[in-house]
Amino acid sequence: MGLFRRHLFFGTLATLLFCNQPVAAGQSTLLDTIEYSLHQKPRFFCNLLTYNSFVSDEFVNFFGFKAGLKYNKRIKFGLGFFYLNPNAVVSSIRVQEDSLVTQTNGELQARFFTLSAEYIYFSKFPWQFSVFPLEFGVGGAHYRYISQLGDHPRLETPDVALIFYQPSITAQYSIFKWFGVGASAGYRFTLYSSKEVKEDFNSIGFSIGIRLFVDEAYKAVFPSGLHLSSGKTVK
Repeated sequence: MGLFRRHLFFGTLATLLFCNQPVAAGQSTLLDTIEYSLHQKPRFFCNLLTYNSFVSDEFVNFFGFKAGLKYNKRIKFGLGFFYLNPNAVVSSIRVQEDSLVTQTNGELQARFFTLSAEYIYFSKFPWQFSVFPLEFGVGGAHYRYISQLGDHPRLETPDVALIFYQPSITAQYSIFKWFGVGASAGYRFTLYSSKEVKEDFNSIGFSIGIRLFVDEAYKAVFPSGLHLSSGKTVK
């Protein structure tokens, strides 16, 4: 696992360095493309997302959504919300109820908001490749456990802060304008996690599956209607 994580990290770094090179001889550089794109009229997008990862070597799923603005089909700025699949991580925790201190099993609960910037460095139907050089997550985590005194069926430990940085790369192949397949891979670095939550959140994150482009389907049915962009990744 450690070797794979290092390879993924350096692969992401190489992608970022590649994106900073001129697109081709005589064409604009990355900075020129960004400057031009940000002067174009933005469009709204909203994606439903799911991806796989590890927490303390346990295989887990994260579910959520991301919405924001897309400029010139090159630059995306998004806000998102994700939560950990319930029952995915169960750990032995020390809790106190009144004067009783015991060890019990706690179910990890985690959710966080994300702020991201995406650069689409290649987009020619049916292929699209993009990189997320900036994606930060801020949220919280706690444990849910069964009361040892029987007064309440379920109790929760205090919520503590989590801060992540998770760069990633994505690839997409469109079979039709509104339907295709895609994959993503990245790495989650934990910038801050309280010692009250002993889990290791540093991990790869990846997904692969079909993608439905609701905005393209909407434009096909209502060519002169409101332009919306939405996608759903299905495992």
